Amino acid sequence: SFGNLTGTAIIGRNASGENRNTFMNASYEQMLYALNLNWTPNEKFFGGLMGYWQVGDGTLDSKHIYTYAVNAGFKFTPAVELKGIYYNQKFDGKAATRDDSAKSWKAILDIKQDLLKFTSLWIEYSQEDNGFTGNNWANGQVARYSLGTYNEPGVLQGRPDNDNTSKYWFIKAEQKWNKKWGSFVRFVKADFDTANVDDATEWGVGVKYQYTPAIAFMLAYDAVDYGTGTSNKMSGDDNVILFRTTVKF
Repeated sequence: SFGNLTGTAIIGRNASGENRNTFMNASYEQMLYALNLNWTPNEKFFGGLMGYWQVGDGTLDSKHIYTYAVNAGFKFTPAVELKGIYYNQKFDGKAATRDDSAKSWKAILDIKQDLLKFTSLWIEYSQEDNGFTGNNWANGQVARYSLGTYNEPGVLQGRPDNDNTSKYWFIKAEQKWNKKWGSFVRFVKADFDTANVDDATEWGVGVKYQYTPAIAFMLAYDAVDYGTGTSNKMSGDDNVILFRTTVKF
């Protein structure tokens, strides 16, 4: 930390060889190097730079993935903030038939309940090349636009594997009724911009109960419609009922 500038540097190794499609295979080992810089000159503005270098050195996958990002945000009031991020990702070892780079960006309007009184509101628009990995990706990772459980139904499960760009709207409203009770409503729409692949939509509702300061419960329902396009990766409808207990130590 240097005044209003903070930095985090990370060196790690994935020795088990996990990746999003193949698990527990030492042939997919890789090193990870990361640098995250954040600048907050005042209470209204922040900016940041990030770099993530994944260096594969296993026998089956020597791909290197380099991801760079810039982000910024501005608070119009303590309750209203506009923020966004832009990623550029380079692949070393990508198949010759595919692009060796991918981009992703998103813009977010974050409105606190202090302003609207009855609810908060999160409005997010993003575009992401379908070859981009590690941001919103859902297959084998926590999905950005789902309820956040492992490999559950969600619009991202239907994202095609090509060099086109998908577009997403994500809207979430959370209500804190008192110190114990809260609720939320959420909606996601994905346009995969691919012939014969239908748009996907998702919506959900949930209730939260803070039993003690350290223990909370959540009951939620989420439904997704993948469409019935002839080239859909996923088709038809799916849903999940989730009961989650959270314990903080």
